Amino acid sequence: SDYGTSFPLEPFHGTIGVAPAAFEARNVLVPEAFGGNMDTPEAKAGATIYLGVNVAGGLFSLGDGHYTMGEGETCGVAVEGAMNTVLTVEVVKGVFAEWPRLENDDSIMVAGSYRPLEDAFRIAHTQIVQWIAKDTGLSMMDTYQLVSQAARSRIANVCDANYTIVAKVPKQFLPKDIPWMNGVHQKMRDRGRAVMAGRPKLPARSGS
Repeated sequence: SDYGTSFPLEPFHGTIGVAPAAFEARNVLVPEAFGGNMDTPEAKAGATIYLGVNVAGGLFSLGDGHYTMGEGETCGVAVEGAMNTVLTVEVVKGVFAEWPRLENDDSIMVAGSYRPLEDAFRIAHTQIVQWIAKDTGLSMMDTYQLVSQAARSRIANVCDANYTIVAKVPKQFLPKDIPWMNGVHQKMRDRGRAVMAGRPKLPARSGS
């Protein structure tokens, strides 16, 4: 049809990951513990993404630029487009993210990718319970109850060979001043601001 509309710009990369473990060759279109095509809008500017390193060098990759996307990417198509992306990367020693973890200024998150959808949910919620318990010192049962009461479950994709759910817990419900993953997020935010402050501004597009 000739119908058209416009959306607010909410850019992110649908595919973010590293090489899998056990010397496997995996298609990134099938997200799993190593990341891949998770299609979560939470992986946007200002977010820190923690991925376990499975091979020497990590072999980090990203792509699948989305200008915006509905949760679940129902028919497998977002508002797709090319991007110029500036990243800062840090090796965090002494900790390991078994499944992809995300953090922004307001929340911590874990992405679980599997089929059926309830297995993706189970992975994401099990992992975030374990993460919170470890970093805060809360008991596993207290953390389990807290997550049950506070978590949001963002559906990232239901169109790939594995589905992705993101378990998200707002920091306002968690113990204060916790240095999640050794405080890397704040360090990366400060570094990112410094990098962007030193970059020349892009010229405005004509006709925009």
